[in-house]
Amino acid sequence: MKDEADNEQLLTRYLLGNIPEKERQRVEGELLSDDQRYESILALEDELFYDYAQNKLSPGEREQFEKRFLSSEENRKRAILYSDVANKISETMPVGTAEKNIADREQQHLWLSLKSYFVAQGAAMRVSLAALAIASLVLIWLVIGILRLRNEFKQLGAQMAVQNDQLRQQAQQERARADESNLKLKREIDENAMMRQELSKMQTQSGGLGERLPSVISLVLAPSIVRDQAPDMKKIYLPQGVRLLKLLLRLKGKVEYKSYQVTLSTVEGVKIWGQDMLQAQRTGSGRSIELWLPTRTLAPGDYQLNLNGYAPDGTLEKTRDYYYLSIRG
Repeated sequence: MKDEADNEQLLTRYLLGNIPEKERQRVEGELLSDDQRYESILALEDELFYDYAQNKLSPGEREQFEKRFLSSEENRKRAILYSDVANKISETMPVGTAEKNIADREQQHLWLSLKSYFVAQGAAMRVSLAALAIASLVLIWLVIGILRLRNEFKQLGAQMAVQNDQLRQQAQQERARADESNLKLKREIDENAMMRQELSKMQTQSGGLGERLPSVISLVLAPSIVRDQAPDMKKIYLPQGVRLLKLLLRLKGKVEYKSYQVTLSTVEGVKIWGQDMLQAQRTGSGRSIELWLPTRTLAPGDYQLNLNGYAPDGTLEKTRDYYYLSIRG
């Protein structure tokens, strides 16, 4: 019994904040590890509020209680509640010695009932608040997750839209390049067919393949970097009756392309003729391209031939090989 009283006195001093720091830490450690001891200190706390309401605390304990507990609005309301309960009990207390003893026992029994009720309600309230806090945290986490997923879906949709636009533009560009290549190929086929017909007609008129065709002039051109570096520019005199100019363009670069493109322009940069999808041929002196140029497109003046090559991926690259010739009437 003495140990129990000492323990209750120690817990009361702890509640009033009247124990050394080491003792306080030891008590708090026991409260965290022992549920029964925690319930005991809750009951003692209720008894302190009730004793405070009945003015049963010493002046020093009363001052310590007010500093310890009445600094918060919640505890002040709690003290008022206990005071009201104590007043109601004192109002109903009968006069007389026998009646006073019965009233004291009834009062003690009522206080124990109230104490048990408030302890039970406090524990239930703590459990309810803890469950509510956990449910609130789960709900907040779910809402944050939903908002994050919604933002990710929006970003993904925007990225997919941009990618679709890029793919659509690339497809349109590929179709445009394919249409342009088909158009060039058709034009080259038509021009080659016309030249073959013209050659056949000239061969028929000349009396056979064994004779020299006066309507065709052949010429070999070597590449130059710029016009000023081509002092030996080929000068060609086109007599009447010459319909085709056969040019053999020698290639000096080591890079081999799938096919080549040749454009004819004036030295001022005005394009007047072009041929695409030309194949390089190997000769004894290296590689060259055979080009048939209709003379009807040539007026007296200086001209420049630009050579470009098609890479394996279909892109057109500049070879930086230029050929120059001068047409004289």
